[in-house]
Amino acid sequence: MPGDEFVPHPRSELTMAITIQAPPEKVWPWFLQLGCQRGGWYSYDLLDNGGIPSANRILPEYQHLNVGDQVKATPDGSFGFPVAALQANRALSLAGTMNTKTGQAAEPGDPTLEAYFSGDQTFYLEPVGEKDTRLIFRMRNDWNPTFFNNLIFGSVVEPISFVMGRKMLLTLKRRNEAALNEEKK
Repeated sequence: MPGDEFVPHPRSELTMAITIQAPPEKVWPWFLQLGCQRGGWYSYDLLDNGGIPSANRILPEYQHLNVGDQVKATPDGSFGFPVAALQANRALSLAGTMNTKTGQAAEPGDPTLEAYFSGDQTFYLEPVGEKDTRLIFRMRNDWNPTFFNNLIFGSVVEPISFVMGRKMLLTLKRRNEAALNEEKK
């Protein structure tokens, strides 16, 4: 799947999908506005957007996103995910590697890194017929395997990511279909 190249040997992988009754070009704008200080994450806003409700409509001011941009993950903007790949109406990958000792971005696969976390979140839109979209969300993670990291990333981060990812997919389905129904009126 697109994005897998950013974490080629994951210690953790999560893949979920949902069918949205809207064509990819109607679903795509919701991804362009992802992130804190933008359209939100469409999940549990108290946890992932500082209590600010995620957008329930397309926001024209946030319809521009480029490879290299940071999609903010925290309400204060202190942490974010780099846009690693972008294919309009098809795929968005947020991916990067962090040196967990310094908190700085690092090159993936750098053999000198003693402490690291690599992550990729890819949103892939697959047309289903003329009117529907299969939205596939894949998250792949890798980290230096210490007891603590295995416990935190494998036992805590992964289950939380599943719950929040599921909520995001359901919210995106609901908002896309509601927006399309409004257009038809």
